[in-house]
Amino acid sequence: MASKVARYALISVYNKKGIIGFSKQLIEVGYKIIATDGTGQELKKQNTPFISCQKVSGNPECFDGYMKTMSFSIEAGMLFDRTNSVHIKEAKKFSVKHIDIVVCNFFPVEEIIKKSKTKDMNEVSRNFDFGGPTMVRVAAQNFKNIVVAVDPVDYKKIRKALSTNTLTDKLRYHLAAKAFRYILDYDTEVVGYLNNK
Repeated sequence: MASKVARYALISVYNKKGIIGFSKQLIEVGYKIIATDGTGQELKKQNTPFISCQKVSGNPECFDGYMKTMSFSIEAGMLFDRTNSVHIKEAKKFSVKHIDIVVCNFFPVEEIIKKSKTKDMNEVSRNFDFGGPTMVRVAAQNFKNIVVAVDPVDYKKIRKALSTNTLTDKLRYHLAAKAFRYILDYDTEVVGYLNNK
């Protein structure tokens, strides 16, 4: 008998509202949590088990935290098609984890600008999020396999769908569309900042 494939939820959030409860609920329905450092610190405070993102990626979190989720292991875990036999074999060959849920929101542009010590354009722009949008885009693109959440308001409906085994394509489409809109709004804020310089 084939062994059951472990399921993972990758969590990297600026807005941590509801994330502890949601993480525990994901664990209850069979998911293992992968978290970036900031999110992991919050989970640790509440004794919520998680695997560090660095352990999965095999890469250190470095360059002032700019490099965290960008890696073959992380992106591949979200990207491969669970209905494609070739993809499944390759995932097994390269020990790619099945990251089936991605929970991510970004450090707001207005907060980046506000917290910049000098308001220098280079300093501000270096803090624009690129890893988060990449991760959300990959997850949203593969919506038939991945559940992506960018808004804490959606945690309840996702938890209910998972716990009752009623996760529908309609919900997946809704979450993916919301994720792409979230990226668009974020990029629009970045464009607005740069155009005003």
